[in-house]
Amino acid sequence: MEYSESVAVITGGAGGIGLALAHEAVRRGMKVVIADIRQDALDTAVTQLSAAGGEVFGVRTDVTKIDSVTALAEATVARYGKVNLLINNAGAFVAGLAWDTPPEQYEWLINLNLKSVFHGIRSFVPRMIAQGDPCQVINIASAAGVTVYPGYASYSSTKHAVLGLSEALHLDLAAEGINNIGVTIAMPGIIRTAIMQPETASPADLHLERRSRFENATVRGVERMMSAGLDAAMSPEDAAQMIFDAASAGQLYVLPNHDSEGHQTLIQTIAKGRATGKDPYGTVLDNTLQSMARADAAANKIG
Repeated sequence: MEYSESVAVITGGAGGIGLALAHEAVRRGMKVVIADIRQDALDTAVTQLSAAGGEVFGVRTDVTKIDSVTALAEATVARYGKVNLLINNAGAFVAGLAWDTPPEQYEWLINLNLKSVFHGIRSFVPRMIAQGDPCQVINIASAAGVTVYPGYASYSSTKHAVLGLSEALHLDLAAEGINNIGVTIAMPGIIRTAIMQPETASPADLHLERRSRFENATVRGVERMMSAGLDAAMSPEDAAQMIFDAASAGQLYVLPNHDSEGHQTLIQTIAKGRATGKDPYGTVLDNTLQSMARADAAANKIG
């Protein structure tokens, strides 16, 4: 699709990859609507994007609620008359064991990571179909949508579901002969964002204190392993450019910072195990536990 003069809607657009995607949309000449639940962050992002020369509109939105996302779609169409690009980006990561994750925390992550994508599809795609002009849906899944690590019970399960939902959208559009809407699924590895600080954007009643989570060695190890990788991780700006380039080229999949030969081997090993009914996780688990132990020891030494 041609981005210039088109209209983009980006959820979770006030920070991290979402804000970088908004900047990239502005750079490519799009009118941009950013949605976020944090009003202060939303106001700051609108100011920043406007200063960069963008035509930007901020809408406070709770993506876990269908009525709020429907209102976002209505506000976008009321202001700009159309929407050409929907980026379902809002999400969060919290490590936890499969049997120890509090039900209310898991429910929040399902609503934020998965149902928000469905809400976006439900609220925007019928409008895109009716428009008939070139449109695109970009869903931000994760490398955790094709891989799993210890402590990833809630994150990987929701991101696997986002991958399945996105592939279903792609197939449903094709089966219905709807050819004006493209679908791109982004599955990034570690990107330099505040993803390791879920306490800052979670409901207060979830009590996501790091100290209580870190009482468990596995949870502590995996979060420290991920945090240790942030300094050398891909920037959100580079990830945003890669995602836009992939969508422009009509790619279904894009894996920012997770497309190296080693990552491809890992994904293929897991996929082969699933296809053949053989457990693929022996070496994967050993390597992960070693990385977790190194990160934990390094953090304890610094502390």
